Amino acid sequence: MQSVRPRGLSSGWYPATRGGVLRHCRQWEDSALPVSTTVATPAVVVPHAGWAYSGELAFLGLKQLDSAIDTVVVIGGHLGPDTPVLLAAEGQYATPLGPISADRELTGWIRAELPTQDDTDRENSVEIHLPLVRYLFPRAQLVWLRAPAGPLAVDLGRRLAQWSRSDRVAVVGSTDLTHYGPRFGLTRPGCVDDAHRWVRDENDRGFIDRCCAGDAAGAIEHARKHRSACSPGAAAAAIEFARMRGANHGSLIRYATSSDVVPDEHLVGYATIAYSTS
Repeated sequence: MQSVRPRGLSSGWYPATRGGVLRHCRQWEDSALPVSTTVATPAVVVPHAGWAYSGELAFLGLKQLDSAIDTVVVIGGHLGPDTPVLLAAEGQYATPLGPISADRELTGWIRAELPTQDDTDRENSVEIHLPLVRYLFPRAQLVWLRAPAGPLAVDLGRRLAQWSRSDRVAVVGSTDLTHYGPRFGLTRPGCVDDAHRWVRDENDRGFIDRCCAGDAAGAIEHARKHRSACSPGAAAAAIEFARMRGANHGSLIRYATSSDVVPDEHLVGYATIAYSTS
């Protein structure tokens, strides 16, 4: 009998019931951008806050991926630069829409190719996307990874693209952007409105520009210097996977902040970026 990774997040992060998940997804489906049937999108970068804040942005990103893929690799973060890749060891992952099976073959291959440890944390950067994967890709398998904020993340993306069936794989890089305000230990002189403009127009924009340029190492470096992303390794792995699959540039699908939902002196940025092969 396969082990099942249970839900770890409270219902404040995403709905606890099948009906609640379906209501959100169907609403977002109605407002989703049209998806090209002629252009392949092997990877996306999406946010991982609670669904009330960034669920629609994450849905719009995953919606860009080919619905016929066999495996979705969701890469989270919240790690320093020197840790190994963290990888969930369970055979299935629980969601309100039913379990998702792990791709044990790809998981085993990653373990053989890279330094890894089992991921046993209750952690939002991967789990928040599982119901979306189950809704959009009901027959797909899943690989749960977390990438460090260092060069190993770029290597992870490269190795995933070297997998013998990488053309049947999609990669989701999961990161939020600047965390601004006293609670996060990042403030600037001046009024709150000016500070929030700086987050949107300068700090987050710098990270987004590097992601859209396909600069995986530059995205990590920008996040390190400017605190512009909480999980830059996840984005870097997705960028490198996309580059190896022929998608050298990304497009910003949508940008938002937590203040769009709940105005506050504290602010977190969110971006959805898709990589296409033409």
